[in-house]
Amino acid sequence: MDSLLRPLLDAPPPVVYLVCAVLITAETALLPGIVLPTLSALLLMGFLAERGTLHFGLALPVAVSAAVLGDQLAYLEGRHWGPRLRRTRFARRIGQDRWDRAEAAVARYGVPAVIAGRCLAGVRTLVPRVAGSAAMPYRRFALGSVCAAVLWASAELLVGHLTALVL
Repeated sequence: MDSLLRPLLDAPPPVVYLVCAVLITAETALLPGIVLPTLSALLLMGFLAERGTLHFGLALPVAVSAAVLGDQLAYLEGRHWGPRLRRTRFARRIGQDRWDRAEAAVARYGVPAVIAGRCLAGVRTLVPRVAGSAAMPYRRFALGSVCAAVLWASAELLVGHLTALVL
C-alpha cells in the first residue's frame, strides 16, 4: 500500500472518506495532481469497506462525487485558460504530443473520449482541460464525466473489496 495512505488504515472513517475524496478531486482539479495515488485510495476504500471500517454504499458516492468535482474544476480551467494551459511549465513537461492526442480524441469521440480518459492514469488529468479548451458542450462533458466516474470508481472499489476477501 502506498506510504501516503498507510496512516488511513487506522484512521476514523470520516477522515478516510475525507482524505480519499480530497486526493481523488485534486488528481484531476490540479494539473500536478497527476502524481497523486488515487488508485491506491480507491483500492484502500474498497478494502476497508470489506473489512467493515467503511461502508461500500457511502464509499461509492464519495468517490464518484470527488471525481466529478475534480473533472468540473478542470473543465472550467480549460474553458477559462484554453490554449494558454499548454504553455505552463508543468504542461510542457507532459509534452505537446500528449496534449495533441488528447485533443484529437476529445474532438473526434466526444463523450466516449471523456469516459475512456477517466480510466487512464495521467490522461484523466488532461481530458477535462482539453474538453473545456476545445469548447466541448458542457452538458455532453458533464454526462461523460458522471458516467466515467461511476464506472471508474465502481471498478476500483470493487477490486479493493475483492482483494480483501482473498487476503
